[in-house]
Amino acid sequence: MDIEDKQITIKLTKHASIKIAQRNISFEDIKHVILEPEWSESDKFDTFLMHYIGTVREHFLRVIGRWEDKEIFIIVSAFFDRRLKRKL
Repeated sequence: MDIEDKQITIKLTKHASIKIAQRNISFEDIKHVILEPEWSESDKFDTFLMHYIGTVREHFLRVIGRWEDKEIFIIVSAFFDRRLKRKL
């Protein structure tokens, strides 16, 4: 199934909304990473949160959030993770 065929609702916390705008991260890039991550991992401190990571324009985009149900994802934060380049 293509990413365009997947119907989800993405909600942003106030923090996420501010940071995504400051970091000039496109909504399409965020949606792509959530729906088709290169890898994902559970948050170390909050078991309800997931980290989805994908490559966007040669940078690793990390989207942190939780599923409210099967079709609603709430974003807590999103950022280009420079730490991952050092690990690879």
